[in-house]
Amino acid sequence: MVGIVKCGSYHGGTNFDRTAGGPYIATSYDYDAPLDEYGNKAQPKWGHLKELHRVLKSMEESLTNENVSQIDFGNSITAIVYASNKSSSCFLTNANTTTDATVSFRGRTYAVPA
Repeated sequence: MVGIVKCGSYHGGTNFDRTAGGPYIATSYDYDAPLDEYGNKAQPKWGHLKELHRVLKSMEESLTNENVSQIDFGNSITAIVYASNKSSSCFLTNANTTTDATVSFRGRTYAVPA
């Protein structure tokens, strides 16, 4: 499964002047930010983002290497494999929007949601 991080603020905040960047541009508070305006952790968003960063850091060696390959399983299921001399990492994707998939990959079985 591939997680998507919503683009937006990492830290919520308040602009008491209610405008930013010029006249007639209203601002709003980012209620979905992992940290609130006081720097407090907003769970579960903070915990999920912390875990995502930990996983990406553990994959750094293979993700920053130039050896990338793609395996097509059919039915809109693909594996994108990043490899280095020391490690490899893989993202399984299911582009089918209505049907979940089960994929056997390198001796293990994975459930990949629609």
